[in-house]
Amino acid sequence: MADGPQPPHPDWADEQRMAFLFSAFKQSRDVDSADWDGKLAFWAPLVLQAASRRRRLRFTPRELGGWFQRNGAAPLGLSTVLQHLARRGVIQTESSFAASVDTGWLARGVWLLLIKPLRWTLASILGTDAISPDESFIIVDHIKDKAADVLRLCQRSLDASHPVATLSALQQECQGVCEDEKTFCLCLVQLQKDKKVAVAELDGERIVKLAHPGSNKPVVVTEVDVGVYHLIKCEKMLSHKAEALSQEADGYKEEARKQIGAGKKHMALNSLKMKKRIFKQLDDIHAKLNTIETILDRIRSSQTDLKVVEAYQAGLGALRQSMKDVSVEKVENLMDEIEQFCDTQDDIRKTLAGESFDVVGGADASDLEAELDALMQEELLLPDVPPDTGPTASLSEDNQLLAELNKSDQGPIVGSRKRVASLELAQ
Repeated sequence: MADGPQPPHPDWADEQRMAFLFSAFKQSRDVDSADWDGKLAFWAPLVLQAASRRRRLRFTPRELGGWFQRNGAAPLGLSTVLQHLARRGVIQTESSFAASVDTGWLARGVWLLLIKPLRWTLASILGTDAISPDESFIIVDHIKDKAADVLRLCQRSLDASHPVATLSALQQECQGVCEDEKTFCLCLVQLQKDKKVAVAELDGERIVKLAHPGSNKPVVVTEVDVGVYHLIKCEKMLSHKAEALSQEADGYKEEARKQIGAGKKHMALNSLKMKKRIFKQLDDIHAKLNTIETILDRIRSSQTDLKVVEAYQAGLGALRQSMKDVSVEKVENLMDEIEQFCDTQDDIRKTLAGESFDVVGGADASDLEAELDALMQEELLLPDVPPDTGPTASLSEDNQLLAELNKSDQGPIVGSRKRVASLELAQ
């Protein structure tokens, strides 16, 4: 290869194999499909790999032949390979690419560069396979990637609220990404296809509006954009004029100092008058700049308000969608059903609570109630047990026993009473 290393393919060193691959295609695929398919399978990916290694967005057949030089010869079937890639949409001629959208904004010189070599297009229509060696082809995926880089760079450089700028200013901004004007214009064509930019011509100057980051809405240049563009343009013009007048005023002031030093008081006074007159002009310009800045701020604020209103509308739409199957009547019916179910559940509980279960082995209910009353009376008659305040452990133990006695059944427990009596005697 004349430009860069040889393609990384194991067949490149096989003389017999490469002789076959460098030969021309058969006149028709029907004659020998294996010949066609084998050569296309080899050359089609190799062409794209060679362009990627050279970081090329576009190439001509003449350049392509130079990339694959072997023993002083170029492959004879590259025209067929290019037609195959074009039919698949992998590559495209620059002229057809630019003509696929409204590109009236293209500079005349760039447009002529894009549409000049049309022999391959016309030859294809006439049914021949001749390709101009200087026809420029673009690799569609590479152009898309480069266009995305251009969009991100321009979005960072422009005011997010007013992403409008002149074509020349954006091209100047993208010099580090696009190596020439043609590449920049091809990227803009791709962005215009993707509806990420809109280009318009105002007062003989081309302006570009960019899509907001993350927005999927098609970009359109509106009357607001035109008004903002004129305001920004006027602001820049007034700023440059104010800077020039400020320098002129400084010059008159310095001139007045020199004239005073030279004793020319009258001329120094005239210089100061000129400086004062310029300051009045500056005051007028600054007032206009303040007005423009106020209008731009109001436009930015109105756009923010518009976004808030759109957010409200979207929220209202979502709320309506979420509540579309809910009505007051449905809620009332639902609450009635819930209340009815709760009443049924309460009835079930009452029914279950009213069942008679003999859980004490057939004991009479009146006897149980009498025993309960007796226990309650005894509980009321027992004296309170004083807390354990004695200094010894034996008194504490006695108090515990007395407490147990108070809590025990008051029936004939003789042994316990004797134990208590013995403890009293021990004291």
